[in-house]
Amino acid sequence: MTYPDIAGLTEIQGLDVAVDGRSIHALLVAKLAGGSRFRVVHVHSEDGGQTWTPPNFLDRPDDPPVIARPGNEARIAVKGKDLVAAWQGQGKLPGTGPMHIVGSRDGGKTWAWGSNPATGDTLKNQSYLSLVADPQGAFHLAWLDDREETGDTQGLRYASSKDGGLHWSPEITLDPAVCTCCWSRLAVLPDGTLSVLYRDADPRDMKLFLRPGRAKGWLPAGPVGAFGWHFAGCPHCGGGLAGSKAGNGPATLHSVVWTGKEDAAGLFYLKSADAGRNWSRPRKIGDGQSRDGDIAALGQGMLAIAFTRKTAAGAAVQLMQSGDDGAHWTEPATLSAETAKARHPRVLATPFGFRIFWTETRPDGQKTWAIATPKTVTQARRDS
Repeated sequence: MTYPDIAGLTEIQGLDVAVDGRSIHALLVAKLAGGSRFRVVHVHSEDGGQTWTPPNFLDRPDDPPVIARPGNEARIAVKGKDLVAAWQGQGKLPGTGPMHIVGSRDGGKTWAWGSNPATGDTLKNQSYLSLVADPQGAFHLAWLDDREETGDTQGLRYASSKDGGLHWSPEITLDPAVCTCCWSRLAVLPDGTLSVLYRDADPRDMKLFLRPGRAKGWLPAGPVGAFGWHFAGCPHCGGGLAGSKAGNGPATLHSVVWTGKEDAAGLFYLKSADAGRNWSRPRKIGDGQSRDGDIAALGQGMLAIAFTRKTAAGAAVQLMQSGDDGAHWTEPATLSAETAKARHPRVLATPFGFRIFWTETRPDGQKTWAIATPKTVTQARRDS
């Protein structure tokens, strides 16, 4: 585990990461040393996270304050030299505001402001963004807003961009009533299918939409783990999604989801070999105190799940790996210091192996980010 030192940055409270080829990109929400406001900062690494470029500030000094809270992070996606970053800015009411989008077409050297696709949201309050790029270079964006003004739910919206985030397709509503404050996860599967995992309103289970091709449009794939959890509040917990593919066969979906249902509370791994129509029996990850899971697939059956587990100090990041496409898994291995308060780990599959990122508060109160570079497990060490 290492704590990257980006010159001039302190109080790192937000983090997102993306990878394309050998380039790992990080989007941080942090303060400049001696500064009083949080800024949106882009850095990237070409050596697996050992060294990072100097910080590039994406928001302008006179822009509205950045909103970054657990789950509602600033987001980044990359394809080749094209990058898109998006975050929520402070609006008229505390804790609310519209999203801001910037794009770069030269690998992050220069950035231009893009349009906001949420044209139908007169309340100007878009949060819990999700962002991904596909192999053809198109960018896909999902977010939540309450334009229907229901109060106890939000709608899941979607738009895409073919010019690096400068302009966006007309927005569409995937689901008009979803959980108000759980993050969604967009992913592009190995066969090109676009997917979005999100928490439904009732029951509060995780749900999946798939778009096999542009002509077919978005198709509901049902719940990922039909726990039947009926809950009036918001658990502030999304999920993770990845895909694997062997030869010319269909893509296998791998997901990690959390439920608070009384008789089945905890974090669970599931897989589907038929595009989400049927899922394996949920396999519990860690203990009943585990949550905030993310998952990645490296190829040749290698998978990694990163998650948090409660500790006396706060929360620790743990990692489980599989070398046989999820049939068997290692025991959880702790990556963060037991004295730290870690949160929201992200796991990336890179040419250098798995890389796990998270933010944490150290015992001295310093907020920073951390990277773990575990040895990749090519076969599981115990039965599932």
